[in-house]
Amino acid sequence: MTQILIVDDEEKLRHLLSMMLERKGIKTHKAIHGANALEMLENNSYDLIISDIKMPVMDGRQLISKMREKNILTPVIFITAFATVESAVEMMQQGACDYITKPFDSVKIYLAVEKAINLSRLITENQEMKQALSGAEKSKNLIYKSKAMQDVVALADNVATVDTAVLILGESGTGKEVLANYIHNKSTRCDKRFVAVNCAAISSNLVESELFGYEKGAFTGAAARTRGRFEFSDSGTLFLDEIGDMPLDSQGKLLRALQEKKLQRVGGNEEIPVDVRVICATNQNLGQMVMNKKFRQDLYYRINVFPIEIPPLRLRKEDIVPLAKHIITTFSFGAEHQLSEDACAKLMEYPWPGNVRELANVLERCLILTRDTQKITSQTLSFLQVAQPASPAQHTVIRLPSSGIPLQQVQMSLVKQALDKSGNNQTYAAKLLGISRSKFRVLLKNMEPDQ
Repeated sequence: MTQILIVDDEEKLRHLLSMMLERKGIKTHKAIHGANALEMLENNSYDLIISDIKMPVMDGRQLISKMREKNILTPVIFITAFATVESAVEMMQQGACDYITKPFDSVKIYLAVEKAINLSRLITENQEMKQALSGAEKSKNLIYKSKAMQDVVALADNVATVDTAVLILGESGTGKEVLANYIHNKSTRCDKRFVAVNCAAISSNLVESELFGYEKGAFTGAAARTRGRFEFSDSGTLFLDEIGDMPLDSQGKLLRALQEKKLQRVGGNEEIPVDVRVICATNQNLGQMVMNKKFRQDLYYRINVFPIEIPPLRLRKEDIVPLAKHIITTFSFGAEHQLSEDACAKLMEYPWPGNVRELANVLERCLILTRDTQKITSQTLSFLQVAQPASPAQHTVIRLPSSGIPLQQVQMSLVKQALDKSGNNQTYAAKLLGISRSKFRVLLKNMEPDQ
């Protein structure tokens, strides 16, 4: 939802602007002067600021000057009681993107806001592009030593220079997004955007608007036309992580976009051509999901042209120490830290159910614990406990008390304990409970508050 900060010392004007904007589904916040607004800007982000010029404590000109000093690039619309060519030029020189003269009507407000919101999106996209380009060099090289990863990288190098659809398979935390970024940076699209979307993190009713964008007025809160991830990654690479969690009805629309290389925004009729390379990833068995009618067969064939499977960390132990040493250097407070030989041995013994992600979390904890000594030893890693999967041959007898026991609470407790012991790896947690991953996901779903 669009967020706008209104800055004015007059309560009536703040209230009037807020009512006008919230009728259009825009969320508004209010500040009584520039200093108040600056404090809010340091702790929150907004799409736009509408500010009066003359205010006590800190006026509009001082506010925008302070914003530029702190590199806060949020667009500003000034409110003024008069407007001449000279005053308009002065306001633009101060850094305002537009101005509104008093008295104003709703039409003027909406037009100015729509124009400024589009500018805000361009600024955000530009910042994201700079961040992506600055981090691209770091993503070109993968850290590995094992033969298994050598084979993975060889496959990635082979497919990088052609626009073939790639499906990256592997457990959670193995580095699927890192490999996708590697393929992008080795491709002819390396100077364009790499856009990552986690399909599991998007609400099912927002998937289409997130991927394809939407037209103004398409639904409540759609205050302006918005590009989706496909358009945003045009000429570049779109990485769809956890593709197995995409709703079935959205899968059909994704398939059409991949086949036709065209899309329609939500609420629109115009067909928009897009040139995007799509790389998908999943930790699920899509073939089994197809058989269970939970994933479209035609989409599966479309994205599974060139599958690459990343082995879990426990099956490529030669990579653990090189990865650990590299991860340590990525932390600003870890540059001088060292890994002792016994620490390396301990890292090699652990099965890493959470894979590289768990390794990074463990090392971050170790760096904090050893800020004084700057040396990680096996003693530092004493909190690592190797969890043993439940054996089918083992029979645990739980005595039922005469007063009874709430079965659902017992299940919830066991699920939480399994997640804790497995580093939140669902596959390994399911093994600890002696059940399939799909059954474990059902138990997790039953634990959700809305169930």
